[in-house]
Amino acid sequence: MSSFVTQPLFYPASAVFLDDSADFLDGLRGVFRDGQLNRFFTQPEAALDFMRSRDRSVPLIRMAGEAYSRLERGGANALGKDALRDPTRFEEVAAVVVDYEMPGMDGIQFLESISDIVCTKILLTGAAGDRQAVDAFNAGLIDIYLRKRDAAMPATLAGALREANKRHCRLRGCIGVHDVGATYCDPRVVQVLDDLAARENFVEYYWRPEQDAVLLFDAAGRPSVFIAWDADEWAFQCDTVADAGGPDWMREGMETRSLMPLFWPDQAYRPNRTVVPSVQPVPVPGWKGAFYSLAPLDASALDAGLPTYASWRQLRRRLH
Repeated sequence: MSSFVTQPLFYPASAVFLDDSADFLDGLRGVFRDGQLNRFFTQPEAALDFMRSRDRSVPLIRMAGEAYSRLERGGANALGKDALRDPTRFEEVAAVVVDYEMPGMDGIQFLESISDIVCTKILLTGAAGDRQAVDAFNAGLIDIYLRKRDAAMPATLAGALREANKRHCRLRGCIGVHDVGATYCDPRVVQVLDDLAARENFVEYYWRPEQDAVLLFDAAGRPSVFIAWDADEWAFQCDTVADAGGPDWMREGMETRSLMPLFWPDQAYRPNRTVVPSVQPVPVPGWKGAFYSLAPLDASALDAGLPTYASWRQLRRRLH
């Protein structure tokens, strides 16, 4: 059996909050204000029905023997579902936050009832429940427990939800085959991508196997492209330009690492290209010979009607 690593993928997913205190939920609404992603419930039954309606099983990919050999012989660059083309992905539940002390069904009992749902499970404890929370954590029923009265609880919870969203997406990323996309799985490149997304306010990004690049969108739905090449990929790209009779200025700029072309929608240079934009490459910290670039992309270069987070929010506002 071969081991696989999922490619970069991130998009906003939903969180569910359950507490029998409407006042406490109002306080959480003031912290987690996105009413389209965050859902608040005072009744366990309603929360359970909602989560069951949104449950999307994690795709399990197991390849061994002849199945793996067929994949290796095939021409596809990736294995898995393309999240970018799924308009319902933002409605998936990445985390549930539950109060321990509730009448009828306490928080641990609620989480036991959804033990088959794959999401991050967070328990909030008040005056009681710490011992039960530790037991539930050790039993694998919950991932995190926080004390409601802790002054740092809102900030800690916000961080936990961010990590839950990342984990949710990591479980759903495509898998590159034939070594396509290996650079983007490296932790050094993953860190660069995460830092860029935070600094430039990108809300979603998707590795694209056809281009071996990462497509990013900001909150307004404006696209950009992130490319990372190690030394071997640089050599391949330079040879492709030379073999295809590409312009000398491009080949020389690539060899000296003074420019990084954007070949989108292709993965490499094609002789019929008349215009090839380029940007200044930036070294990947801690990886000798590896560089990356980030460049805006004209929306006309993408398929019309791609369901982005911006378009999903617009549709939700029209429907509600």
